[in-house]
Amino acid sequence: MRLLDKNYLADAIISNRLLSICGSLVLTALLGLGLQHLTFDPDFDTFFPENHPATELNDEIDETFIPTDNIIIAIDGRGSSIFNQKTLSLIERLTEKSWTIPHSVRVDSLTNFSYVRSEEDDLIVEPFIENALEQSDAFIQEREKLVETQDAIYGSIISRDKQTTVISIIIDPPPGNKTQSLAETVEYLLEFLEKEISDYENLDIRLLGNPYQEYLSPRLVQAEMPTILPTMLFLIFLSVYFLIRSAYAVFATLCVVVLSVIANFGSIGWLGNPLNQMIITYPILVITLALADCVHLFTIYFQQRDKGSSSVVSMVKSLELNLQPLFLTTITTCIGFLSFNVLEIEPLRNLGNGIAIGVALAFIFTIFFIAPITSFFEIKAPRTINKQTGLAKKIATYSLKNGQKLIWLVPAISLALISLIPLNDLTENPTQMYSDRFTSFAPDTLWLDERMGVTFPISFKATSETGNVSSPVFLNKIDKFTNWLKENEEVTHVTSLSTTMKTLNRSMHGDDDLWKVIPQDEELASQYLFFYEMSLPLGLDLNSSISQDRSSIKIASSIKDMSSKDYLEFDAKVQDYLDSENLSETISTGASFRVVFTHINEVIVNNLLLGVFLGLFLITLILGLFYRSFIFGVISSFPNMLPIGTAFGIWAVVDGNVGFMVAVGMGSTLGIIVDFTVHLLSKYDLARRELGKTPEESVIYSFEAVGFPLIIMTIVLSIGFLTLTMGSFIPLGDFAKFSSIAFITALFIDFYLFPNLLVRFDKRNFN
Repeated sequence: MRLLDKNYLADAIISNRLLSICGSLVLTALLGLGLQHLTFDPDFDTFFPENHPATELNDEIDETFIPTDNIIIAIDGRGSSIFNQKTLSLIERLTEKSWTIPHSVRVDSLTNFSYVRSEEDDLIVEPFIENALEQSDAFIQEREKLVETQDAIYGSIISRDKQTTVISIIIDPPPGNKTQSLAETVEYLLEFLEKEISDYENLDIRLLGNPYQEYLSPRLVQAEMPTILPTMLFLIFLSVYFLIRSAYAVFATLCVVVLSVIANFGSIGWLGNPLNQMIITYPILVITLALADCVHLFTIYFQQRDKGSSSVVSMVKSLELNLQPLFLTTITTCIGFLSFNVLEIEPLRNLGNGIAIGVALAFIFTIFFIAPITSFFEIKAPRTINKQTGLAKKIATYSLKNGQKLIWLVPAISLALISLIPLNDLTENPTQMYSDRFTSFAPDTLWLDERMGVTFPISFKATSETGNVSSPVFLNKIDKFTNWLKENEEVTHVTSLSTTMKTLNRSMHGDDDLWKVIPQDEELASQYLFFYEMSLPLGLDLNSSISQDRSSIKIASSIKDMSSKDYLEFDAKVQDYLDSENLSETISTGASFRVVFTHINEVIVNNLLLGVFLGLFLITLILGLFYRSFIFGVISSFPNMLPIGTAFGIWAVVDGNVGFMVAVGMGSTLGIIVDFTVHLLSKYDLARRELGKTPEESVIYSFEAVGFPLIIMTIVLSIGFLTLTMGSFIPLGDFAKFSSIAFITALFIDFYLFPNLLVRFDKRNFN
């Protein structure tokens, strides 16, 4: 078919160049209309793995009880106890004001804690501290000592040294525009905090919590985009100009970039996929990949211009030589990013699909916009074109000359580095995702963890076999598990219904500590619980810890901040205990926002291993079929696989922490690394089939044609990706560093291993 003939297509594009240019502009305009439909979703819950037991259990607990999404106001006395009139009065005012925050459903603090005591035969439930300014020093000192006996708050609401306390504000925004709801909540809170704390310079007051981080997220992105993107564009195009020495090539590439980014974001808007914290990844990836297409197009064009060919003839020749490899690299790159669809995490699937669309658009605009426009102008070839070709030829000659050594040395080094992969630690901490160069959220969280250890909450759901949580048998099981948790050094605080019931039993027996035990009569326990609930103030009922049907409870605990690996070991220890004590049918495993994130890397790695192997299989199959050679498909798999494994080995040495975006790099770099292989392979095969060259001569020909562009591509990709380290979102910075390592590794493997594999195994004969 003529449409599959590269020579016919190249000639047709240039012969109908006005139509091609207009078609590209119309496509950009139509897709660009989708920009108005773009939305931003900062909700970290969208990163939860779908259908994962940890996600399902977390959702179940949130649906059964009051949601645990809370904003925290942390108050520290800067080395002094917070038990004084002025500080307690502030806590009291902030607590009362917090109830008025939009979308707040519960507020817990030291002052409004429901203190239980008995008065003769009556059960008294009252705020732990009320009207602080009117209380005597003796009363406050008595409360400071008394707080040590209140298991529900000692170590969770108030630190054990009594110098730090928190006000926990649980919010439950309505479904819909969460970004707007969070803005209403946080901005209202910030406004009254600014007024209230102005006279308290002796206190250290900080704002924390996942909703606050989600509020900051779009604002950080909005603040850094005007800095990162221009910086990236400047560095990339400066490097391109320095390497190619053509102002026109730089300007033309900029045109492709602008069209690709507009059309890419517009297509995302039309698809209805919300943007998230990784929004800046789209333009950077699309820009660098679009630039790679342009570099290959202009390299052949300038080589032909240097030989004296006209602009039209040079561009036709460039298209003839580049159409197939650029089309192939577009397909293989898209396959790499489309492999994200095996992931159980929607934002990452959207990221892969969005970039795949951007890659396809970059190819379209390079071929159908820049190539036709360039043919109108007689652009001079840079003076450095011969030096570039000469450098690439020297690299090829060196590689072939030392082929007998390199064909074993390169794989040996790669395998040695791959053996270091187990040293990597799969870990993710959602509270440490933003750099302290942009926000104090991460260090503030560590600060609070050092003082109170409450930044890693875990909830356990316990269900009564009888359907009644007041059952003594059930309560004793809960008490046994609660006490066991407290014995673990990782645990900083635990509270459960058994704690409450023992407190109630003691209070109903004259506050005698001998009666701080589980009531052994179910009816009596039910009565205690009923009277206690009736005495609680509005908004501070037990719905946060007991289900409405009274069949299950939530055991709330906090543990020291730890890595995902350490938590999974702790979780296994908890599960072993539940199994050994026959409690696994009664008490669930732990669940929380933090718990789900400990599983993210494991899910991504397992999913992407499948996606990468599937992608490699498809790419190998496509290359084998395209070049009508099974051996080509097999040989090409080595320079496609080795760089990723080698990069993970190097990462174990330079960092060692594999966050979810580093794991994602395994899939994203695959499609780009394949580009290197395809460009070398296409020119090598052309020299063998059409020019009748030997394998050694074909290697030199391929390096002269695309060797220097691959060097440019590696430099540009690395610069483009590394600009992500300038941003606030740390996982993206790690992703950029890992990807750059993979790109550089791929270039060396393609230069020093791949050519020698071709020479060794290509036994074809051509006339």
